Amino acid sequence: MATYIVVAGAGGVGSSTVAALRAGGHRVIATVLNEAEDTAVRKADDSVETLRIDLSDPQAVRTVLARQIDQLDTLDGVAVCGAIAPLGPLESADLETARRVFDVNVLSDLAIYQAALPALRKSKGRLVMVSSMSGKASMAFVGVYSSSKFALEGLGDAMRREATPQGVSISLVLPGGVKTPMVDAQLRDNAAAIESLSAEEDARYGSLYRGFQAAAKASHEGTASPPEAVAEAIVEALTSEDPQPRYLVGDDAGQLVGAAGSLSDRDMDAMFAQMFAG
Repeated sequence: MATYIVVAGAGGVGSSTVAALRAGGHRVIATVLNEAEDTAVRKADDSVETLRIDLSDPQAVRTVLARQIDQLDTLDGVAVCGAIAPLGPLESADLETARRVFDVNVLSDLAIYQAALPALRKSKGRLVMVSSMSGKASMAFVGVYSSSKFALEGLGDAMRREATPQGVSISLVLPGGVKTPMVDAQLRDNAAAIESLSAEEDARYGSLYRGFQAAAKASHEGTASPPEAVAEAIVEALTSEDPQPRYLVGDDAGQLVGAAGSLSDRDMDAMFAQMFAG
């Protein structure tokens, strides 16, 4: 029985990863943000251990996680599933919110790597981080989120090149659209934001709000992957004999990442403009 830590184990992807690892007979420690998440994880499977961590405080993440890992006989792998994704034009992005996005989506991953690496070095273990197709192709209206995932992509590459010679595997999982409660909340919040736009905001950015709403709704109700598909890639990266540096999940991720690698910047701009125009 291997031991794994799933960071943000109460979310859509995190809970699916916890369930998949438990189905494989592994010991799982799931980090949670609060009492409600703790209750949800234990209700789903009372054999799962929990650890309270707030990813918006990377320094505390490193301290708390290192203390937990010191109590383990061995650690075979860590999966980082947490992220936040505010919406809106960059002109009106709240800078404190943007800072929190980078704390949660990037710096907490670095803190987790620092806390876990000594144990993973001993076990020849794995670190898997959930990135996004938005880490390879940045679109309007999710610019803060996309830029954090671009940063995570660079961080993951550097981690891999430093840790691989020490026997530690680093993988990034890049989903496209995923059917999670976070997206449900995004769609509700964005619909409310559209209703509250001033005339000036509507003239300047209304088409972006509505274009994103239409594209995201179509994906969520149609081609988006179930969280179990993302969890399957995470478990593959944690347990396979030869884990890959990157796993793309969903046809949309394959198409978008492929386009980003082959099209010019102007062609990508035109593609996104057409997407937001419906």
